[in-house]
Amino acid sequence: MDELPVKHNPYLHDLIWDLLKDLPRGALLDIPSGPGYFARHAAQNGFDSVAAEIDQSLHVFSEVDYRKVDMSEALPFDDGSFDYIVSIEGIEHVENQSLFLRECFRVLKDGGRLLLTTPNTSSLENRFTFFLTGIHETPTKPIRDDLPDAFMEHTNLIPFYRLETYLRFAGFKIDTLTTYRYRKGSRFMYPLIYPFAWLRLHNTFGRYFKDKPESDKYREIIRMYLSKEVLCGSHVAVVARKP
Repeated sequence: MDELPVKHNPYLHDLIWDLLKDLPRGALLDIPSGPGYFARHAAQNGFDSVAAEIDQSLHVFSEVDYRKVDMSEALPFDDGSFDYIVSIEGIEHVENQSLFLRECFRVLKDGGRLLLTTPNTSSLENRFTFFLTGIHETPTKPIRDDLPDAFMEHTNLIPFYRLETYLRFAGFKIDTLTTYRYRKGSRFMYPLIYPFAWLRLHNTFGRYFKDKPESDKYREIIRMYLSKEVLCGSHVAVVARKP
């Protein structure tokens, strides 16, 4: 190959690899894989990797096991096929995100893990931009309708509360919540906004969840909503486990 294809978001590949590298080796699905850089690296380090990518022009490495897969449909794998699913910057391109996460849950083995990243539309900086423009995307702009591969656009950016809800409804338990970096604007607003956000959610917890069944579970969810990773992070990165 004369020229290697672009490796998008290499810093997020590094972040997810740091979360994965010390775990026991097993079957891994990388979706959407792009050219398959992560799947290839994982295979070189002992994982049994499959790269799932709808655009077959990106199936470029002879040593990678590629499958053409549409993330908006049922995944073409048997129940309990994988120990790990890696999804780096994929869910924001999916029309039916709840279906995608339910399918991830289905094809994972019991105890399997989903390692997922997505742009963080819940950061304070992004919330302020949305207040000004009504658009979550950065830079703020309409999505063009004359592109041949519209699925490559951020057609369905997902706030953290919705991602957490879809993961929980699918059956996942979030074990790890992290981010790539903290955004400067969000860090500036954090001490100003956090007390008001805490008070609002604390009052909500007292009204709807305190002393009720599973109150500790919902207390932990609210802690995640108020975490610095969510309020200030550039990306949301989670490790979610199938019990």
